[in-house]
Amino acid sequence: MTWQIWAWALVVNVVLGGLCFRLKLLTRGGSIAGFMIGALIWGSLNWQGWTMLLAFFFGGTAATKFQFKKKTALGVAEGDQGRRRWKQAWANAGAGVVCAVASLACQKMGWMEQAEAWRWAFVACFASALSDTLSSEFGQVAGQQPRLITTGQVVPVGTDGGITRAGTLMGLLGAALLSLLGRAIGLTPVRATLPVLLAGLSGNLLDSYLGATFQRQGRMSNDSVNFANTCGGAALGYLGYWVMQWLPHSLRDLGLHFLLDLFI
Repeated sequence: MTWQIWAWALVVNVVLGGLCFRLKLLTRGGSIAGFMIGALIWGSLNWQGWTMLLAFFFGGTAATKFQFKKKTALGVAEGDQGRRRWKQAWANAGAGVVCAVASLACQKMGWMEQAEAWRWAFVACFASALSDTLSSEFGQVAGQQPRLITTGQVVPVGTDGGITRAGTLMGLLGAALLSLLGRAIGLTPVRATLPVLLAGLSGNLLDSYLGATFQRQGRMSNDSVNFANTCGGAALGYLGYWVMQWLPHSLRDLGLHFLLDLFI
């Protein structure tokens, strides 16, 4: 029943928000934001959506804490000892909340295709967020010289828009893990796996591009770049649903029937 889902959403997220505050994973404002985000996602997409949120949060937090002393010495560590603030919470998960609520609204109105498309967007949003977090957090301590994504110019570690091979590979891993998780828990079908992975990685690269351009020019903050990253990933995930609706018919018309199993 709907009221039971929302009751669980409130209870579980009160407990989790308090626990994360006590463990110093979130600031007080971050805990309140986390409660709101978690409750809205659970209420909209049940425990499956909430699991995606947790996978991003704990995966990203672990990456932030990885070699934290070395990052501090390099001057690239997150502030507040790596605790997430409310702005960071909404920047990374706000687009996901919109996707989750949109999916629920479409389902209530009987628009089942649109509801599924928004679920693809939801998973892609968090695939983008984790991809970006793993890229930056591991890339900074990989011992490789970053290069600007726009020009290839060698830049110091921590420079906005700087990327490394190791960081890019970790970003690919993050997008892959969440695209597979979405499939495993039933949020998305098999045919969504590759489009969501590509959407997640593309959102990460968009983040680097915006960092190298608008953020370096002072026209965007880090939080706004992160929000754009997740919005970009979500948009590509949503588009991916409609592309994968059209593609099987095109393969059939071309006589490539053996590839249709990829779209079940």
